[in-house]
Amino acid sequence: MKSRILKSVVRRWSFTLLAIPLLFACGCTSALWDRSTFAREYHPTDPANLHLYYSTERKDILVQYDELNVADKEVQPRSYWLEPNATRINENRKPDFVATKAGEDLIPIPLSASQPDSVQSNALYAVSKPKEDLFTLYLGPEQVDLYWLPDYRGSSQKVKQVLLTPFAVAIDATLVGAVVSYYNAPSLLSGLHWRQ
Repeated sequence: MKSRILKSVVRRWSFTLLAIPLLFACGCTSALWDRSTFAREYHPTDPANLHLYYSTERKDILVQYDELNVADKEVQPRSYWLEPNATRINENRKPDFVATKAGEDLIPIPLSASQPDSVQSNALYAVSKPKEDLFTLYLGPEQVDLYWLPDYRGSSQKVKQVLLTPFAVAIDATLVGAVVSYYNAPSLLSGLHWRQ
């Protein structure tokens, strides 16, 4: 009799010890600190109003386009240097933006919807088709590379997460307590009955 009760108690407590981390991992606290919680999405507008400029001083290309904040439906002009941000953009991360005035006094790069029939061998130009958030850079007839425009999620709002964490932990703790009580009440009651 004692061994059966002991096995029952061990089984129920084992389940509880396995359930507690699962509840915290899938509960409110985990959802609150998920990377996408409170994050805003940013995409190029359609059309993106794309402009490219070459800097002889930096030996780099300044990309200018219009960005849409999806949550607020707000459009903002953006500028960034191509080379130092290419990896960040390919990883859907926010580029390091610069002032839109940075394009002043730079050499405009011709931009068209299709590749021209004939070009000079050293001419730098770009092709960007309508409805596409990318452009292809060419030097003469040769393709240099294809570049996507930034499409990323903004950083989540940490202040909101910090302020809401105590409430999320309290809800998770309540759920854990309810599960522990539900699965262990019968064994605790039978243990009390056995002692009598």
